Amino acid sequence: MEVQQQFKIIQERRPLVKMSQLKVIVNKLNKRTEPISKFVDKSNIIGTVSKGYMFEGTKQISNALGDWFEDRDGYYYWGGGLLTLDIPLGTTVQVPDLPINLPNPYRVGIDVSHHNTIPSWQEIKNCGVTSVYIKLSEGVGTPDIMAIKNATSAKQLALNIGYYHFCRPDTRNGGTVSNDAEAEADEVFRLMAGAPKPNLPLVLDLENAPNWDTPLKKEDYRDWINIFINRIEDKCNMECMIYSRKEYLDRKLPHDHDLGKYKLWISRYTLRDCNKVELPVGWNNWAMWQYRDDGIIGTNGKLDINIIKDKSLF
Repeated sequence: MEVQQQFKIIQERRPLVKMSQLKVIVNKLNKRTEPISKFVDKSNIIGTVSKGYMFEGTKQISNALGDWFEDRDGYYYWGGGLLTLDIPLGTTVQVPDLPINLPNPYRVGIDVSHHNTIPSWQEIKNCGVTSVYIKLSEGVGTPDIMAIKNATSAKQLALNIGYYHFCRPDTRNGGTVSNDAEAEADEVFRLMAGAPKPNLPLVLDLENAPNWDTPLKKEDYRDWINIFINRIEDKCNMECMIYSRKEYLDRKLPHDHDLGKYKLWISRYTLRDCNKVELPVGWNNWAMWQYRDDGIIGTNGKLDINIIKDKSLF
């Protein structure tokens, strides 16, 4: 445990450097503690990685055998067995602890609300973040007090922005599922009219709160979502995306629902492999993956960090 903690401290103190997204293109590639000058040298091999494995690394040296790349853990790989993949044009992704097997191409985004402390948007931009989702509202009558400020700050740095609405599907507004869904959609429409214009889809944040969960039955919950989305599409002429956890959607929706036609932003924190993200019933892919809620970028407080796979969100 002590050795692991010391190693973690060393990693955290290591300065941010230019990272490349790398993919193994040979059947097996040796993982070494340091570069070698002759392939016959087997003394520092600690393992192998297989063809198709992807990770982030830094080009360190070149010798008679070619380039050598170092991964985030300090291990080395021969560059002749690697392919350098796409990263965001004009940026270098310097977000710590990215997951492995990143999509090609990919982007990195964050999402924020009044709960976040962001003293430096410039540091977020400099680290390669390209998109920001901003909490706009919750239910009816609860706008996020930082929405306009966050959106304005992000747009000033030419970051893509989108809004998310924390949905509270029930019947408290108007007495019916339909009236309630339309009331929340109208609230979003009203608030967006006075906020910086987004260029990303509107997100329905579907989850429970500490002291609240939807009381609706599965079919009514599905209908509420469809009514809300149809209202937004009619009034705002904009696309919608769904955010939630696999466990929550599988528990709250009927398994024959028709919501898989909408983009999915999936939340899963206990995983660090893009190829192992499990999907809720009804979806066959994810557009965004919120893989951590405690990311640190520069001097900013803890942030939700997302991998963006869907190119339409770039």
